[in-house]
Amino acid sequence: MGLFDKKFCDICGEKIGMLGNRKLEDGNMCKDCAKKLSPFCDDRRHSTLEQMKAHLQYREENKNVLRAFRPSVTLGEDKKIYIDMTNRSFVVSRYAPGKWDEENPDVMPIASITSCGLDIDEDRDEEYTQNGQGQRVNYNPPRYKYYYNFKLKFLVNNPYFDDFEVKLNNFRVEGMGSMEYNRYHKMGMDIMNALGVNGGAMGGMPMSNMGGYAPQQNMYAQPNPYGQPVQQGMYGQSAGQPYAQQNSYGQPQYAQPQQNMYAQQMPQQGYAPVQNNAYAAQAASPVWSCPSCGAQNDGGKFCAACGAPRG
Repeated sequence: MGLFDKKFCDICGEKIGMLGNRKLEDGNMCKDCAKKLSPFCDDRRHSTLEQMKAHLQYREENKNVLRAFRPSVTLGEDKKIYIDMTNRSFVVSRYAPGKWDEENPDVMPIASITSCGLDIDEDRDEEYTQNGQGQRVNYNPPRYKYYYNFKLKFLVNNPYFDDFEVKLNNFRVEGMGSMEYNRYHKMGMDIMNALGVNGGAMGGMPMSNMGGYAPQQNMYAQPNPYGQPVQQGMYGQSAGQPYAQQNSYGQPQYAQPQQNMYAQQMPQQGYAPVQNNAYAAQAASPVWSCPSCGAQNDGGKFCAACGAPRG
């Protein structure tokens, strides 16, 4: 078969136009069929034709499940997590209910979540000044502005995909401990708490990408960040505080964290030392008391007990 020979979709049979082919391991798929795949499917090129047909059948069945989906909790901003507490399922979508026909977001049982963790990615930009001749020069020692991105990383038991992530912030958040930093940190913890997975592989604790994302042994199997015991992950009972149906993070509606019931220690995150800024004084004294829950910590930038940033 020549390079410019006509190709046909091995799923729907339609002719594939120029630049419209989506290769499979043993066949071809047109772009229209590819649009029907789950947004969490990222292994198309290594999937067989039969696997893709089964995937598309699952996506058709998902439409029927989606019609019965009734979200009672909505959390997040640009990309939202809708939770149906009655049927113990959830979806992830940028759109509101009633606008899901074309997107067809996957309806996933809460029980299919095998782990979930809040990942906080740190980045920095160097600051500059001007010398006597008006030239742009570095500070000596260097100075930096620090920025953060917040992501929830899920591992799920699903035959067609096994992981996905949900980014919480639209723009980089400047400054650890700032109002926006604390807001997105709380947002991530609230989502895990509502799903009953705040004791997941990461223990619901912030992590930098220095070590990457990998499941770890759970250190916080029972307590959650609000000091209430997790009871079978049930909404309301497990969280110990009701959520509004349409949650607004601009107007917090949650109780403040209570005195922490546990004082586990997490290893120091391994950020590079920072000189001539607010964190330099912290580095000189590794032992510190959490300003939120009072737990003692042996180093690190986050409280090992409640996840709050070091004051």
